[in-house]
Amino acid sequence: MSQIIIEKDIPCTLRDGVTLYANIYRPNQSGQFPTILSRLPYNKNLPNFSHRYIDPIRLVEQSYVVIIQDVRGRFASEGEFQPFNQEFNDGYDSVEWAASLHYSNGHVGLFGLSYYGFTQMFAAMSQPPSLKAIFPAFTGHNIAEEFSERQGAVELAKLQTWMLDSVASDYLKRKQTAEQFKLTEKQITNDLDHIFEWHRYTPYEEWPPIMEHEPIQQLYTNYINNELFSDALKHTDINAVQTPGFHMAGWYDCFLNATINNYTETVQNNSNQKLIIGPWGHGVFSPYFGDRYLGLHSSGDDIEGKDDVTSLHIKWFDYWLKGKSSNVIEEAPIKLFVMGSNKWRSEYEWPLARTNYTPLYLQKDNRLSFNKPSENKSYNQFKYDPNQPVPTKGGPSLFIHGINTGPLAQNEIETRDDVLIYTTEPLEQPVEVTGPVKAYVYASSDAVNTDFTVKLTDVQPDGTSINVTEGIVRSKHQHPNFKPDDFTLFVIDLWATSIEFLQGHRIRIQISSSNFPMYDVNPNTGNSLRNTTEATVANQTIYHNKDYPSHVLLPIIDS
Repeated sequence: MSQIIIEKDIPCTLRDGVTLYANIYRPNQSGQFPTILSRLPYNKNLPNFSHRYIDPIRLVEQSYVVIIQDVRGRFASEGEFQPFNQEFNDGYDSVEWAASLHYSNGHVGLFGLSYYGFTQMFAAMSQPPSLKAIFPAFTGHNIAEEFSERQGAVELAKLQTWMLDSVASDYLKRKQTAEQFKLTEKQITNDLDHIFEWHRYTPYEEWPPIMEHEPIQQLYTNYINNELFSDALKHTDINAVQTPGFHMAGWYDCFLNATINNYTETVQNNSNQKLIIGPWGHGVFSPYFGDRYLGLHSSGDDIEGKDDVTSLHIKWFDYWLKGKSSNVIEEAPIKLFVMGSNKWRSEYEWPLARTNYTPLYLQKDNRLSFNKPSENKSYNQFKYDPNQPVPTKGGPSLFIHGINTGPLAQNEIETRDDVLIYTTEPLEQPVEVTGPVKAYVYASSDAVNTDFTVKLTDVQPDGTSINVTEGIVRSKHQHPNFKPDDFTLFVIDLWATSIEFLQGHRIRIQISSSNFPMYDVNPNTGNSLRNTTEATVANQTIYHNKDYPSHVLLPIIDS
């Protein structure tokens, strides 16, 4: 095995004179090599964050230079951290700097997940000439619409977890004296230990774990108000991306929809795009996920029995940075993991052209059926108390250390009086659902503004109900003129999934009005717990009769 040179804190000077620092892994031999760069705000010296799911040593052994760089204002790098806004120009400059290194052949690729997937998308929008390929994972590009809210509901736990766990410590360290920061660091650690209790604090614009520290208050305020971007970020132009991209997503990732959008929007103008969606969470690639075992080939270490995540990167970059032939390029552009049957499958478009969009109707007696309801009057009611919200149980959540995420048993949740469930009879034959899922729910409420949630689950023969995909809508967000007792059709986006509901299993729909702390609680008053504490109980009615047939529209793939 050839030796490897590791260099730490190598400077990169940007156009405005700010210097960023990077760790570089490269072959210990003469010559010039293609360069792969990752730009992150979570400390280039911590392996769990710096390269995380990618092995830089293997990349160097395949004759690549690998660069891990702290973005502006984070850890070793100079400057003020302005999340996302800074990554257009800084990404451009960093790519061209990497291309100019004496051991680089001038061809640069980008990799990374989450924030360092955004850094790729924004760099690609700025079109640095040396950028030849990207591999953005579990990420998006539209900060204004996809980062902190979902159909009007604030993604509260993700917001507070990211700010306190991932941003606050280094941000405050740079703005406080050493003595001040000693106390701050202890306080942050203690607050992180109690973060699930802190999620309940209202009004959450005054959230003590952050607002006790003056230097970071404005950053938090901008985030909770969905203003974590400049005017330039409001008009991000994904059509500007002409770089070949391999997009990686997970069915249980908080950026699932955003990653799919990265692919579907870039492929319109640039056919050199790939998409892979596994049964994964946010950077979670284990075959044992939540309460499901998905088979060894679902793992990021054994994709389809022939690749791991690192080898996929090598094959992708071999083609675009070295000009080598690659079976990854020759394969169909989309690879999906179908849960239930636990198999990978290749596809050519998204959504699948052969999709049979089929309504599955809510019926009286809490039944689900593919037959349209025939009753003249059929409805269910429940009381939604914001002081006793339905707790989050799995799904595309992003909690501290990845807990309470993915496919988890819902049975305890489903015993609550404020959760309606509708279930099919045991299936006589398998039903595959692959694609975007939407619920069309006819409802009314005596509140002036409220929420409705919908969750699709897979009920196994032993009765265990496992969540598949879910969504939420805030009434005033979708219907600005919503009024108490108005009869209203809500269209609730459940994002997408791929699952084969097996023979003998049942399909279930949950309907409620809260999913906390994944989303902030709607107090039913017309205000928000962002800046108030007052809440009132709402009486909710869900209709399912022949004139108002509430249903979920399933993208069924015929066998």
